[in-house]
Order: sequence, then structure tokens, then C-alpha cells
Amino acid sequence: MAFRDNELIQTLHALEGNPKWSILTEPLWSIPNSLFAPFATLYMRQLGLDDLQIGWILSVGMALQVVFAFISGVITDKLGRRWATVIFDTFSWTLPCLVWAFAQNFTWFLAAAILNAMFQITNNSWTCLFVEDCPPQYVVNAFTLIQITGMLSVFISPLAVWLVGRYSLVPVMRGLYLFAAVSMTAKFLILFRYGGETRQGEVRLRETRGVPVRRLFGDYRGILRQMAASRGTLLVLVFMTLTNISFLPTTNFFSLYVTGELGLSDKLMAVFPMLRTGIMLVFILGIQRLLGKMRLRSSILLGLALFGASHILLLIAPPGGILIVLGYTALEAAAYAVVSPRRDAVMTLLIDPQERSRIYAVLYALIIALSAPFGSFFGWLASLNGAYPFVFNLLVFLVCAGVIFFSRSLREHEEQAAEI
Repeated sequence: MAFRDNELIQTLHALEGNPKWSILTEPLWSIPNSLFAPFATLYMRQLGLDDLQIGWILSVGMALQVVFAFISGVITDKLGRRWATVIFDTFSWTLPCLVWAFAQNFTWFLAAAILNAMFQITNNSWTCLFVEDCPPQYVVNAFTLIQITGMLSVFISPLAVWLVGRYSLVPVMRGLYLFAAVSMTAKFLILFRYGGETRQGEVRLRETRGVPVRRLFGDYRGILRQMAASRGTLLVLVFMTLTNISFLPTTNFFSLYVTGELGLSDKLMAVFPMLRTGIMLVFILGIQRLLGKMRLRSSILLGLALFGASHILLLIAPPGGILIVLGYTALEAAAYAVVSPRRDAVMTLLIDPQERSRIYAVLYALIIALSAPFGSFFGWLASLNGAYPFVFNLLVFLVCAGVIFFSRSLREHEEQAAEI
């Protein structure tokens, strides 16, 4: 197949305005983030913070994320998607990166965490900016392209490893945070300059002009009733929450399990993220045309089946079974490549477009609040046996598959799409 005939390349060529500029500028955020993120906790420890202080910073950040997610709908409607994104991207990324770059103690990191929690506002406004004027037939591919830009940045992360090995951690991290502040700000300004307000954003700007903020928050009662009465919105809430929960063990407990229970070398942990990313890219680019021909529900069920198979493979791996762990990595990467962009697409396609920002606000707050306790729960399971978080995940995948398979909302959407 010629490169220009690739479905994703065709999608990028067909997109215009906000969706295209969001994709093109995403590496300016994802590359610096991939450089500093793996060393963030170690950087705090090098500057004298203990585990309790780091835990407090994480807890305060998570609590504020729920608050900012909840108020993000009103802010997005009052300011507009375009202005809310550039303002709060600057507050939640540029300013924290500068604080992190010059941090001296616990107070600096706490201040940065408070600022960084505002990214939940732009999580709402940017998503609206990205999807509201995106043609429905391109939504899945558009999210896949965003996913690819993030994956490609992983191949830049060894540069940070080399820098830290060549020089000491603290000065390298200060430099990386300064670079991140400049690069991310460039992304925000380019998107603001070449993007524009969405059609629905202009409608909401007119509708909320002169309306007191207190009244807009009071309207959330109606939004909650609307969400409770919508099968599609309830499906999004359950599906997003379950997938968020299922990502916790694979993100936080995989390395502990394979080094502790299976006895693999710590040095291999730097290899798995790059291997996983490479497999995801090959999988996406290699079978995207086939996935595009599948119905949304079928492709999600395929991804969940691959997740389940990967976990079974990991659980039967013997000590030192590196080949089986590599098989797990391949299946899990393929599953994530299928499910991740499609869960974002489900959220976009099944939400009432007239109330997208406020429904997103409530959904994000609920998803974070419902998912957060499972971090401690999985930690408790891992303390009993390193395999237990992955055993529990099999149950999560099974429930999630049942929700998707029996969903009337997804079935009706597929029938309407087929008619179109």
C-alpha cells in the first residue's frame, strides 16, 4: 500500500482547522512531557522530599483535579473553547514547568501541583475544540493520530536517560522543565493563532453571555438529570471508568510484578515502554484499514479480548519467562492501540453536542472520583500477591465487554452510521 493511501494519512489531509492543528502541534507537548515525566518523583526526592510529602502532593493534586474537572464546563462555555484552552494550558503547564525548573523544597512542588491540576479544565476545553468541528467519520482516526504523536515521543525519552547518566539529575531536570515550558507554550500559541472557536462554542458563548456563573452552576442539576436519563451518557461513564481502572495495574504494577514475582532484571524495564510503543505503531499502521471496516462495538470487543489474553499470558508466565512476558507486552500494546482511541470516540459520538462541555465536566469529575480509590485497592491486592491486580483486571475486562456487547446506544449509533 502506498504511503499516501494510508487511511490515517488521508484523514490528516482531509481534516481542517482545529482538529488538524491540534494533531500537528501535539508533539510540542508530548515530547517534553516524555522527557521529564519518568524522573519527576526522583527529582523531588533529590531535592529533599520524603515519601510522605510526595504522597501529599499527589493527593492534593488528585483532589483538585476533581474540583477543576467539575467547574471546567462553565469556564469552557463562558470563555469559549479557544480562550479557555490557551489560558488554562498556560496556567496548568507553562507555569508549573517554570516552578518545577526552579523548585527548592516541598512548598514549590505543592504550588506546582496546584497549578498543574488545572489541566482538567483544558482536558474539557481542548477536547471540545478538537472534536466539535471534526466530521464524525474521522473521529476515531483523529484520536488515533493524537495517540500516535504521543507514542512517537517515547522514542525521544532515551535522550533524557543519557543526559541524566552523563550529568547529574537535578540540573538536567531543571533544563528539561525549562525546555518544556518553551515548547508547550509554543504549542498553545500556535493552536490559538491558527485554530478558531467551534460552531457550538460560539453558540454557548452567546447563550451564557450575561448569565451569572452561580446560575450556570445551578443548571448542573438539569445536566445531571439529563445524564441520568441518557443511556448513551451512562454507557460513556461506565465504559470510561472501567477502562481507567483497568489501566492502573498495567501502568503501576507491571514492573513490580515481573521483577519481583518473575525475577526479571530491572534493566529490562527501560526496554518494555519502547517495545510496547513500537508494537502499537506497527499494529495501528498495519491493520488500520481493517479496523476501520469493523463496527465500533466489534472493534472495542476485539481490543478487550486482546487485553484479557495478554493478562492470561502474563499470569501463566514462569519465573524468568522473558518470552512469555514479551508476548504479554505485544498483546497488551495491540489491545491498547485498539481500545484507547475508540473509547474517546464513544465519548464524542454519544454525548449531546449541545451540552458537551458541561456533560464532559461532570463526566470527568465522576470518572476521576470513581477511579481514584482503586489505586489503593490495587496496592492492597499487590501486597497480598503481585498477580492479584491482573487477576482482578480480567474481571474488569469481562464486565466491560458485557457493557459494550449489550449496549443499545452503541447498536443504535451503528445502525444510524450504516444508513448514512
